Amino acid sequence: MGKHANLPFHVYVKVDNKFLGPNMPPGTTPGIWHAVYSREYQTLMCHVFLESGAHWSGLPFHAISTTEDFSVPREHLMPWASMGDDVEAFYAKYLEGLTCEIHAPFKAKGRHTGIIIDWADGYSRYPEEHKPLNLIALETGQFALLPNNYATYRDGHFTKQAARENLKYYRRGDKIYWE
Repeated sequence: MGKHANLPFHVYVKVDNKFLGPNMPPGTTPGIWHAVYSREYQTLMCHVFLESGAHWSGLPFHAISTTEDFSVPREHLMPWASMGDDVEAFYAKYLEGLTCEIHAPFKAKGRHTGIIIDWADGYSRYPEEHKPLNLIALETGQFALLPNNYATYRDGHFTKQAARENLKYYRRGDKIYWE
């Protein structure tokens, strides 16, 4: 697929103006987030079409929000740097809209967007830094890209509170099954 990937659908966002230029007035600019790209050792970057008609390639992931709240630090929104340059984004219909509780690297609530972002190498230097990463819309309006073991989801017709006791027994995914 290459370094760039279209999102399965676009998302209306606000861009923190400090990322658009040193002379921009304080505040935000409306935009449409429609794609991502990645470079090795760089945070995930966003392709955003701005209300001015400009197309901005290279907005860092933490520069966008659906509100004017940018309070969650970058290192919490994506717990490790981008680990490959062959990125893909896909739509997991079932997950879209499920509420979730984030447990690490910070505590928060949100909803799964249905978008999952993955890298072709499957993991980076360490197997526990596994992919895919779930794109979660936080209650603050910011977005977080988190691995499966950083959040738990709720589906009213299926998940059971009593079954959450088993979470402590799940292993981290540190075994490699291919070579």
